[in-house]
Amino acid sequence: MDADELLRRYAAGERVFHKVDLSGANMSRTNLRDIDLSHANLKGANSIGLTLYRANLYQADISQANLSQANLMSANFGECEAVGANLSGAILRSVVFSGADLTGASLRGADMRDANLQGAILIQVYAVNANLQGANLTEVKLCGINLSKANLTDANLTQADLSRANLTQANLSWANLTEANLEKADLKGADLSGANLSCANLHQADLSGVSLKGANLRGANLHQASLRGTNLDEANLREAMMPDGTICD
Repeated sequence: MDADELLRRYAAGERVFHKVDLSGANMSRTNLRDIDLSHANLKGANSIGLTLYRANLYQADISQANLSQANLMSANFGECEAVGANLSGAILRSVVFSGADLTGASLRGADMRDANLQGAILIQVYAVNANLQGANLTEVKLCGINLSKANLTDANLTQADLSRANLTQANLSWANLTEANLEKADLKGADLSGANLSCANLHQADLSGVSLKGANLRGANLHQASLRGTNLDEANLREAMMPDGTICD
């Protein structure tokens, strides 16, 4: 089935297209809301501005697809392959990407408020200026991700791996980073006021100019971290390992 046939059948009222092969197809500016494309192959598809509102793409392959500026709100991409996908500027509010592989994808400026990415892989993703407010990023692999100037307010990053991540000037106020791995992460100028960093690993992290006002750092590892100009007012540092290796009472 090619894209033209799918569009004709969709216009006639059909919505279920399991395992369809649309690799490399051109579906830009098309409205396919509520469509079921589970297990479909959209690898390399050109779908700029595509609407897939409330669509089901469970275990679909959207690797290398161009979905920039697409409306994917409330869509299900659970366990999908999205390696190298272009999702820059896409509307991804309340989307499900749990268990998905987005290695090397672009999420620049994407609206991902309240998205569920639990257990997903976002290694080396470019997500500058992305909005992840309230998103579920529990146990997500975010190694080397670029989240510079991103909004992660109230996000759940429990046990997330943010090692070597770029979080410069990101807003992480009131985020939950319990047991998160931030080893060698660059957080210069970030806002972590009120954040929960209990038992987090911040070994050799750069926290220069960071606001940790009112943050919970109980049991955190700050060994060899840079705290130049860091605001620790009202922060809880009980049992935390400080940059010099000493443990706070």
